[in-house]
Amino acid sequence: MSLLKFEKKYWESLNNQQKQLVSLYEEIKSNASISLEEKDITKAILFRMKAYYNTQNKIKEFLNKRYVSAASDFFVEAIAFYLKLIFDKKGINFEVHSERQIIPRRGAIRPDISVWKNDKVVAIIECKTQLGWNRDKWEEDFKKRESKLQDAFPNAKAFLVVMTSENWSGFPDDNKKVGKQYFTLSSTWPTNISEDKIDSVIMNPIEGLFKKIISGTTAHNTV
Repeated sequence: MSLLKFEKKYWESLNNQQKQLVSLYEEIKSNASISLEEKDITKAILFRMKAYYNTQNKIKEFLNKRYVSAASDFFVEAIAFYLKLIFDKKGINFEVHSERQIIPRRGAIRPDISVWKNDKVVAIIECKTQLGWNRDKWEEDFKKRESKLQDAFPNAKAFLVVMTSENWSGFPDDNKKVGKQYFTLSSTWPTNISEDKIDSVIMNPIEGLFKKIISGTTAHNTV
């Protein structure tokens, strides 16, 4: 059998990932109830990240790679997936975009996730897997992006989501924006999370962020 015939099986498995993601989206949209008072979305995102890291670690070992493939894009996709899903289930006419320039001008920011109502930005979400690399300047950098956002859209809100507090000191305990504007999902790395102990490691559920974005659009918390 030729090389390409063997390769084709792997190509098909990669192509099926998008199909499976869309299928999952439609199944949840049609059949699942989601409460923003629970932590199921946060858990789903963390377990999705765990699966990603487990797979990448195995590939790293097999191919003798020094580093696993960056998880930042996958983290953004997971959050965007559930934010779009919540809007759809609630019938909220917001659009979710990733890496979209907020205004067509040189130097304008391209947030990890932006939420749009027609041609106006409602909110942006900056997503980080951890802040170990920028533990001293993260807030300064975030405030600069927030300022650029509000120069263009004064009523828009900016949020920061960090996957884990591991490998950095975490947000200061006295920072009043924690759980309101700054969110850390887990106190440990996703690969260390187990189903029976996940509640003990969740810090700031992302459901709280979603509620901040949709506040004023609906009085219902269950979709």
